[in-house]
Amino acid sequence: MTDASAGIIERLHDVLTRAGVSLGPAELVDILWLAMRLPSDGRFGSEDPPDSAVPPRRLDVFADDSPSAFPGRRTHGAGGEGTDLFGYGGDGVPGTTGNLVNLPDRRALPAGLAIGRALKRLGRPVHTEGSDEIDDARTVDLIAETGVLDVVLKPKHEKWLDVALVVDDGVSMRVWEETFRELRAVLDRAGAFRRVRAYGLDTRTPGGPVLHSVPFRPGSPRVTPKALCAADRRTAILVMSDAVGEGWHLGDVDPLLTQCAEHCPTAILQPLPRRLWAGIPLRPEPKVLSGRRPGAANTALVVEDPWLPLGLAAPTGIPVPVLEIHPRVLVEWAALVANGTRTTLPVILAGRHSWRDRNTQDAAAPVRRGGERADLRGRLQGFRRAASPEAFRLAGHLAAIRPLTLGLMRTVQRAVLGRCDPAVLAEVLLGGLLRQRRDPARPALACYDFRPGLRDLLLETVPSSELLATGRLVSEALRAPASGTRTFPALRSDLSGSLRLPPGAGAFAVTATPLMHHFGLVAEEPGPGVGPMAPAEGQLFSGDGTPMTSLTSQDPELAALVAAGDWHGAVSRGEVLLEELVRAHGAETFPVYAGRRDLAEWIGLAGAPQSAARLLRQLRTELEHLLGPDDLRVLGVARLAADWTGTAGRPRQAMQEMATLLETQERLLGPDNLDCLETRRLMSYWTAVAGLAEEAVSRHLELLSRQERLLGPDDLATLNTRANIVSWTGQSGRVLEAREMCERLLRDVERIAPPEHKLRPITEAELAHWTALAGEPATAVVRLEQALPGLYSALGPAHSYPYAVRQRIAHWTGVLGNPETALERMRNLLVDIAAVLPPEHPVFLSCRAEFALWTARTGDTAQARRLLENLLPEVSEIVGSEAPQTLHVKNLLDSLGDRPA
Repeated sequence: MTDASAGIIERLHDVLTRAGVSLGPAELVDILWLAMRLPSDGRFGSEDPPDSAVPPRRLDVFADDSPSAFPGRRTHGAGGEGTDLFGYGGDGVPGTTGNLVNLPDRRALPAGLAIGRALKRLGRPVHTEGSDEIDDARTVDLIAETGVLDVVLKPKHEKWLDVALVVDDGVSMRVWEETFRELRAVLDRAGAFRRVRAYGLDTRTPGGPVLHSVPFRPGSPRVTPKALCAADRRTAILVMSDAVGEGWHLGDVDPLLTQCAEHCPTAILQPLPRRLWAGIPLRPEPKVLSGRRPGAANTALVVEDPWLPLGLAAPTGIPVPVLEIHPRVLVEWAALVANGTRTTLPVILAGRHSWRDRNTQDAAAPVRRGGERADLRGRLQGFRRAASPEAFRLAGHLAAIRPLTLGLMRTVQRAVLGRCDPAVLAEVLLGGLLRQRRDPARPALACYDFRPGLRDLLLETVPSSELLATGRLVSEALRAPASGTRTFPALRSDLSGSLRLPPGAGAFAVTATPLMHHFGLVAEEPGPGVGPMAPAEGQLFSGDGTPMTSLTSQDPELAALVAAGDWHGAVSRGEVLLEELVRAHGAETFPVYAGRRDLAEWIGLAGAPQSAARLLRQLRTELEHLLGPDDLRVLGVARLAADWTGTAGRPRQAMQEMATLLETQERLLGPDNLDCLETRRLMSYWTAVAGLAEEAVSRHLELLSRQERLLGPDDLATLNTRANIVSWTGQSGRVLEAREMCERLLRDVERIAPPEHKLRPITEAELAHWTALAGEPATAVVRLEQALPGLYSALGPAHSYPYAVRQRIAHWTGVLGNPETALERMRNLLVDIAAVLPPEHPVFLSCRAEFALWTARTGDTAQARRLLENLLPEVSEIVGSEAPQTLHVKNLLDSLGDRPA
């Protein structure tokens, strides 16, 4: 760099500093690099630059490729149209609505440096008998002074102790996996030990706990307990566990602790804080410990009761300290091991099961998997009583996000509570609210979800305004610099992405992209009116009843994209028009609110229903503030928001919101208004999708009577309701009645509906199904296979009905004597259905039961029983213990007979 260019850069830095813009050297270099590559005419993104000019893209979810937040015309994928960040559950389902990004994770081990300093007092050097090394300085002096070519030896010193870090790698310890890894790194960096070795402890093995050579990898080679302690017994053994696993309840870990404590200094590292120890089987009591010599095994410790005279109550077991992972506690234990310093620590006595207050027989009793439906509110109230206020608040905020990973939960915790205390997160994970699943292709990535029904109850405990604020807080937390290089994966909503967002996903943060500004998520300085649209009179969004006009009425190009169903193109063009409207009329004006409604819908139609639901819900909140809750335009947006909520994987929530909306509409418009009829139809539909059979039949019958009176019996909407009634009538057990109703319906559909209408293949498939149940399965399989292509064409790959038809084809194929073919079809179906339907969808649950059925019919009864035992409590919680679907799963489980001894 020349002196002249250096002077220019210095002057630029001074000018920016005086203007209040503080930039570091790296940031200033980035700005200059970008300035050299921007077109000189101020346009950016209007044309694709040649390949040689395209810099490699950084994996930065908050980077905006354009200097202007709203370019005049952009190609998809160049500017990051996605607005939301979602948890990544590891499924990697191909799609068109998201891209994988890595976000900075936070440290899981607080005070890591202080812990390293606390343990350094164990790192004193010692002389090893029979091993000497050359003293270089004295040898040189000897040769220089005497001329004798000889060497001078000195005692060789080495580190005093090894550390064997044994981690309980059970299910409950997954929350502490990163804490363990950071703790091991701290021990390695401390430089105080000869070696730091790590082992995994599996306490779930029926024959007793098993040690593995690699933590959190059950398939790694086994090692014996003797391998923990070196032959010279200069090893400190630290067993890290939250002690909530079954092996700790039953005392199976006691022999291992006894063997270690007899040979080496041994302690238990308890990651849970002291306030949570009452809920675990360990019952440590404070004891005064002192050592007879440095590095003595636990059997050589002198144990005194802090309140009783010495010798009055002599302990009958081997004392094992239980330590919090805190510098103050570890300093005291290190002093005890290194110098025998007298100190007071919580202690359990190994060798006599003294820490187990519970009766072993009760603890070993099998967990009841079926039975009455869980009292969700009672479970939530129990968690609230037992958990800290911070943990309950965190659970409420996490309920708005789906799916959840540990890195994501730590980030939300830091944003909500201002700190990342692993103990608070552990309270949530161990509180019985969440269930865990793992992708076999990515076993290291744990994904969590709330148990069915608990999510909605938790969301009631957090104001909606606070949940919206959390998204902003998380966004700011992610922008803040994070120490360390650890990251966690997430999905960024992007209509040109390569992955599909998980069904029912909830965004946890908002990226700095143009849509943030459109939807009021980022404050922006108002600019002058620009573009082809001049400010217009009377465009303020007021309560005059003016209808919300679509963006398509203002742009022929956009209208053509919408008419052709090109939703990606519609979002791209609509985004540009909406920005022109904002600059021409202001943000809180009639055209802008209407445009935001349209753009949110097109985002949903382009494949991102989660984003559509969130954006419409926020729009409804703003309109209610401006116009009041009874304005018809507010109610229209509310219905759209509820519908997209159901499409995004929350059918029960959609049903409840539709019911509330219907009461308001009928009060304002009367029960025979067509808007009320449409809301009633959607409410009935989402009731059916939610799996409430009897309620769905009742609501559809009431809807049919109103439709026949208001629309006429030959209206397509009326015929569609009749098709739904046929389905639910048959599912309630009236097969012949359903078949007769379906035959009459098919004749009317063929007479009224156009050839390409979706009612034709649906009615044909329903008739084939009820024909099979009436005793003609061979004919039904042929008809169902013929109807399947038309169903996919008419309904699309995201609708649940084609998957229900595929389940029926597999079922009747097995009934006809081909159970292996039925099982293979169900296996393929489950892979496909997991990509589009949420886990609690009734079709998904039914397919899981069907897969278990044919697993048993092909001879693997044990696997079928495991599948059904896992499925039964989920179905019971979702649809009720006495629902037909639950009874079906119970009957399948009973048909397998008793579990073999």
